[in-house]
Amino acid sequence: MDYKESVEYLYNSRPYGKIKYGLFRMKELMDRMGNPQDSYPVIHITGTNGKGSVAAMITSVLVQMGLKVGLNISPHIISFRERLQINRQLVPEHKVAELLEDIVPHLHEMDKKGEEFSPSFFEVVTAMAFHYFRQENVDVAVIEVGLGGRYDASNILKKPLVSVITTVGLDHRKILGNTEKEISREKAGIIKPGVPVVSGVTRPSIRRVIEGIARENDSESFFLWHHFDAKPIKMALGNNLFEYIGENYYGDLVMPLNGTHQYQNAAIAIKTLEIAVKGLKENLSVDVLRQGLSKTQWPGRFESLRAFGKQIVLDGAHNPDGIRTFVESVRSYFNNQRIRILFGVLDDKDYINNIRLLSEIVDEVIVTKVSSHRSNSPERVFREWKKYRDNAIYIENPKDAFCELLNTEKPVVFCVGSLYLISEIRNVIFGGKENA
Repeated sequence: MDYKESVEYLYNSRPYGKIKYGLFRMKELMDRMGNPQDSYPVIHITGTNGKGSVAAMITSVLVQMGLKVGLNISPHIISFRERLQINRQLVPEHKVAELLEDIVPHLHEMDKKGEEFSPSFFEVVTAMAFHYFRQENVDVAVIEVGLGGRYDASNILKKPLVSVITTVGLDHRKILGNTEKEISREKAGIIKPGVPVVSGVTRPSIRRVIEGIARENDSESFFLWHHFDAKPIKMALGNNLFEYIGENYYGDLVMPLNGTHQYQNAAIAIKTLEIAVKGLKENLSVDVLRQGLSKTQWPGRFESLRAFGKQIVLDGAHNPDGIRTFVESVRSYFNNQRIRILFGVLDDKDYINNIRLLSEIVDEVIVTKVSSHRSNSPERVFREWKKYRDNAIYIENPKDAFCELLNTEKPVVFCVGSLYLISEIRNVIFGGKENA
């Protein structure tokens, strides 16, 4: 198989979006492959929001330390290759094909046992990441949970350096539970015996759930606002200044990632690094930390771009907690001005509350359909917007909708909602689309 055939195989033969519960398939697949995930240290990260940003910051600093760092994320924004990275370099196309070809014989043997034993898309991609990082002999891998925690394909890791739970909110309720306490138990399922836990959870009731599970595992836990914190000094797009207060104090740190929430994400990342470097028998200097943070890149998260004569802000906020943060960030960076947005979200998200929250700052909205099998009724989203804005318009094609977004005297426009939509708009801005 070549690269294109490999990606088509993953999406079609291992149907993308099909959730399979349990870890028995992943355990069998890893056993067949010689358990590559046990051959290098790992930092394991879950959370409703922020886990990608935290993973990116941690990776950037570890690379700055001179380490060879694997990074496994989901979803991707532009290319499937983003899911497997080493030192922030995307996996080469030919390597995707090679990794999959190594795994396919095992998949076929497992498929013979029936549908229940047939590995899913996410399980296969996670296996590819573990296999890739062992082949490349990484010093450490940063592994982002795809969904939840307890039954996520990545949760066969035996003893990470640190288990990270960024935030807990009401997302994927059909899968993870109807309350934040239920969801927090699912996410806390990544906690392993004796492995330190770092969390950005601040709500006392949720924190107590995580603390309890950590105690059961004899794992020391560290929480934002209790054991560490970050405070903004200056907010400026692409050049945010803050200080960190924790085991160590670091002042005048620069963070290119935008948003009021990114200070908390940075605090989580730094606390995680303080613990992880001990396990790696490395030292973290303030100069390396400062340089690593300043080089962090993470597209599609309150990302500010200049194109077509406009400033365009892209944000993949797709649940109420993410939307609240988006609203706070708009108010902080743009002086409470009313804004014009392009909005598109998947059917399984809480779009009703998303729209209610956004209506506080939006005076012009264009609704579009997200290019995904999970976007079946964008008209319902549009009807909900009409309750708040009579001038809301619906344009089904995202590219046409984006052209209409730009048709304004406003110097700044916003695109917010599904990461699938953000991906599509970035492709328009940068003039090309990779079909993977």
